[in-house]
Amino acid sequence: MQPGARAVAVRRGEHAAALVVAHRGAWGSAPQNSLAAFDAAVALGCDAIELDVRRTADGRFVVVHAARVGGRPVARLEHHELQARVPHGQAPQLEEVLELVADRIGLDVELKEDGHVEETMAIVSKHLAPDQYVITSFRDAVLPAVKRCVPESRTGLLLSPRRRLRDLERRVRDTEVDFLAPHASLARGGLIDWAASRGLPSWVWTVNDPRVLRELLRDERVAAIITDRPDRALGGFTSP
Repeated sequence: MQPGARAVAVRRGEHAAALVVAHRGAWGSAPQNSLAAFDAAVALGCDAIELDVRRTADGRFVVVHAARVGGRPVARLEHHELQARVPHGQAPQLEEVLELVADRIGLDVELKEDGHVEETMAIVSKHLAPDQYVITSFRDAVLPAVKRCVPESRTGLLLSPRRRLRDLERRVRDTEVDFLAPHASLARGGLIDWAASRGLPSWVWTVNDPRVLRELLRDERVAAIITDRPDRALGGFTSP
């Protein structure tokens, strides 16, 4: 790791607070998933930023959350067409983001799509050491593919409240993930206990309620909190 690089810990010390991860950057005054929002998260002092990666029709890997923009799939739009449909500053290329934040803050890179893992990991590895990022996805096939590309990568399985969890034991085994990333409603429903009993830390999303933030930030089983209000998580919950 280069001098001054920011490492992202999957596990914290016994009495350490959870990492504060800015969901799509710190976008109180900047568009989410924009260079300005990511720069603001660095300035705020967040431990990491979370961002979403998709591929455009012209083969650009871009940071954008939605699968469809302006009624068109991102995968069928060229990058310039996509940027014309979103607020100014949104949908930067992944490479631009990594050039901006490398060695300044940790990253949680969510891969939204399968089929492009090798190309995406080549871009990530060009800018970041394996201890500077984690890779998350809802897609089970993506996570072992990440490990095949960069065996030292740390991966996490995203869990939606809309999907049944009865096959979770198998999914964890098949994906060989290092942590679980459950929705906050699942975390409060006992999933943190389930994960901890199997030696898996939890990265919980998206936690904005002040009371829940206080509770989970102090929970030793929780490695990270992903939040739209990183200022609230870092600033003693003084925000309204």
